[in-house]
Order: sequence, then C-alpha cells, then structure tokens
Amino acid sequence: MSASREKNKRKEQSAAPETANETKKGMSKGLKTTLIAVCAVLVVCIVVFFYMLTSGFFASHATAATVGSHKLSPAMVNYFYKGAYSNMQSQYGDFMSYLLDTNTPLDEQTYDEESGQTWADFFTEQGLTTAAEVYAIADEAKANGYTLSEDELASIDSQISSLELYATYSNMNKNSYIAAVYGTGCNEKSFREYLELTTLASSYAQSVSSSFTYTDADIAAEYEANPNSYDAVTYRQFLVSDSMFQTTTDESDESDENAESAEELSEEELTARKEEMASKMAADTENDEQAFINEAYENAQDSAKESYADESYTLRENQLYSSLSTDVADWLFDASRTEGDTTYIATDSGVYYVLYFVSRSTNDNLLPNVRHILISVSDTSDETAMEEARTKADEILAEFDAGDKTAESFGELAKEYTDDSNGDEGGLYENITPGQMVTEFNDWCFDESRQPGDTGIVETSYGVHVMYFDSFGKSYRNTLVENALRTADYNAWHDGVVGDNTFTTNSFGMKFITK
Repeated sequence: MSASREKNKRKEQSAAPETANETKKGMSKGLKTTLIAVCAVLVVCIVVFFYMLTSGFFASHATAATVGSHKLSPAMVNYFYKGAYSNMQSQYGDFMSYLLDTNTPLDEQTYDEESGQTWADFFTEQGLTTAAEVYAIADEAKANGYTLSEDELASIDSQISSLELYATYSNMNKNSYIAAVYGTGCNEKSFREYLELTTLASSYAQSVSSSFTYTDADIAAEYEANPNSYDAVTYRQFLVSDSMFQTTTDESDESDENAESAEELSEEELTARKEEMASKMAADTENDEQAFINEAYENAQDSAKESYADESYTLRENQLYSSLSTDVADWLFDASRTEGDTTYIATDSGVYYVLYFVSRSTNDNLLPNVRHILISVSDTSDETAMEEARTKADEILAEFDAGDKTAESFGELAKEYTDDSNGDEGGLYENITPGQMVTEFNDWCFDESRQPGDTGIVETSYGVHVMYFDSFGKSYRNTLVENALRTADYNAWHDGVVGDNTFTTNSFGMKFITK
C-alpha cells in the first residue's frame, strides 16, 4: 500500500468516531424533545383530570347506576338518595335523631351491624329502588303518549324559581346552591330532569289508579265475600301487665293487694297472678258494661286511676279488623259475637287483654262533604294571632249569612279568603273518612246532629276554620270496599310494570355520590 493511500485510510478512521458521536448527539436531542412533549401532555391530562374531579364533571357525566335501560349519573343518584333521606325524615320527624346522628357523615354510621351496611348504603339502596320504579312507570307513561299538563310544568318552573330565590338569600348562584343541597354535579338542568321524571311517573300512576271503576254489584260482591275487612267493632279493653304486680320494695304499698316486691314473684307466679286477674275480670263483668268500667278502675295502678276515672278511657270505637292484632280481631269479629261477651287473651309479650264486646257496625253510614275557609295561624299558641283569626272568621261568616247562604256562595268566599290549598274547589272536601282530618275538624264533621247547611267556627292546630256542611256523600262501607278494590288493581298493574325494582351499580361512578 502506498504511503498516500495509508494516510487517507487513517484520516477516514479518525473521522468515523466523530460521525458516530454526532449521530448519537442527534438522537438524544430528539428523545429529549419527545419526552418534553409527553410530559406536557401528561401535565395537561392531570390538570384536566383534577378539574373534572373538582368541577363535578364525573358526578354529572359518569355512570353510577343502571335501572332498566337508563344509565344514571352520580348527580341523578344524588337526587334519589336525598329523596330517600327526606322520606324517612318526614316519616319519623323528631324521632329521626334516635335512629342516626344527623351531625355525623352517614357513611361513618352503621345501619346493620351484621352486614356492615352504613346508613349511606341504606339510603343509596332505597333511592335506587325508587329510581327503578320511577323510570319504569315514566317509560310506560311515554309509551302510552302521556305527558305532563301545563299546571304540572308550571309547578316545576315554580320549584326551580324557588331554588333561585333561596340561592339569592344564600349569596350563591342557582347551580351552586343546587349542588350544595343535593350534591356535587347537580345543577338546574339535571334537577329539572329529575323533577319532570318524578312528576311524570307520579301523575301517570295517579291517572291509572283513578281509571279503575266499580259498579254497585262489584262493591256488593266484595263486601259479601269479606265482611270482616269492612265492618267495624266497638269494644272495651283493659290490659293486665307485669308492672301491676312487680314493684320495688321501696315502692311496694302493703295496702295494695296486687303489689309485691320483684324478688318475691317468680316468672311462673307472675304469669299466674296476671291470668288470675284477667280471667276473674272477664267472668265478673260479662253482660255488664258498667261493671267492666268499674273493675278497670279498681284494678288499675294508682298512677293510672285518674285516667280510668274517665269512663271512655277503656272504650275503643269503630275499629277495623286491619287495625287490631290478629288474636284480638279474630275474637271481636267472630260472627257469633254478641253484645256483653267477654274474654281474656294472652299475648307473646306477656300482657293479657281483657275484652268486652259492645257492638259491630256494617259502616253503612254516609260520609260528610264539607266546605271550609281556613284562616291560617303559624303559631296557635300566640293568642294575639288567634284572636285576629277569630275576628276575621266571624266577619267571613257574617258576610256569608248576609247573602243567600248557599253552598255556591260559601265556595266563592272560600276562593277569596281561604289559606288552604283547595280554594279553587270552593274549600270542598268530599267523602271525609273518620280520622282523616285533625280531631276538632273531624268531630264537627261527624257530629250526629249535623245537617246540610250547618255552619260553624272550629279552631285547630292550623288556625281557625269557617265551616259549612255541604251534603252527605258515599257510604263509608262502599268507600272502604272501593278503595280496597282499587288498591288491589293498582298493585297488580304496578307489579306488572315495575317488576322487582332491580338496579346495578358502577363502582367508579358510585365514588362520586355525595353522601
């Protein structure tokens, strides 16, 4: 090899590493650029993800549960969850605090020790069961072309407007207020959807129930087949319990033949003493109602004698079979039962019922149709407010008396003056059933001397009522029978539409439920 060729080869070899280094440097720069781009994307994704978390995006867009063919967002589940809680609150009122701590998160309070289910789990399950029912009925309504009325749509608009007013009072915008009340992700759009859905289902269900009709023959046949379900009994009752014999030594009264110290009576002796009193009272008072009244007073504990001094204290009037325990009802409603019959019945709790049969009614009395004008008083213990309401009631009644004194004229006054919700119907309540209204209102309506055209003024816990007895309506018995038939037919329809109220949940979506 020539010297020149060798020299050129060495130059090429020395140049090769530099070219490789340049190539290597070029790859590092490209990778670095790529990594920077990927990191930037990740940062954006993280920012977006946390924005979606904090803004309620997942709560309003993820799927938390499925009922039928409907996918429910966490926000929609929140509405039904809150609905379940509110229903229980309405049912128990002040007693709610005995069931759970309203100041502690519900998912930190155990509802069922055995399963570990929390109160939050309970209300979620109740809410989703209701959701399955509501969606099924709403689907049926839509399939049959049923739509909300203008009044129902107006009512929904009114509820939305009310929330806007509350939001203003709370220095919040409407969507923020709705989210604060119902949970993250809840807003006006979803709340309106919830209201329209539940209103549609409720309205359609009511229309179905009202659509069932029954002839006089249908009603008569049902009554004849099941008279015990619709008749009522009047009877007297006295309870014999452990406390009548078990007292502490300090409280024991030597002059009281029934009282002995708790230590002196075994369980068997205590049972024997109770049965002895119950059987003797039943035997001694047969066919003698006054004797039953007197013995109830004599046998009562000293702390209860004041109550038993009132002869009506032991009386139970017009009781339906369904309102009584089975053993007591079976004896009272026995077809052979006659006035003056007595018996005693032992219960599983150890209490003995001493019973005196007075009478049985077929409930064929006619129900009252009554109009009223309510002058509402928020605090009836406020005597000044009540006096103002009485004065206004007197003025309204005087205005009525100065006119033609007809049901129609009273109805016009009701439209003008009443604070009750039925003003548009002229203050009319039809076919009022016993116990449907508050005591004072009920007693005026069912006064045996009451006749159409009667007027009066009644005070209740709602305020002062101007009363007008409009007419007599259906018989109570026929009303009971018709209601039972309607309930049975509605339940059959409901079960066919709703089924078993099944639902499924999505673990990711359920994380965004506000509990």
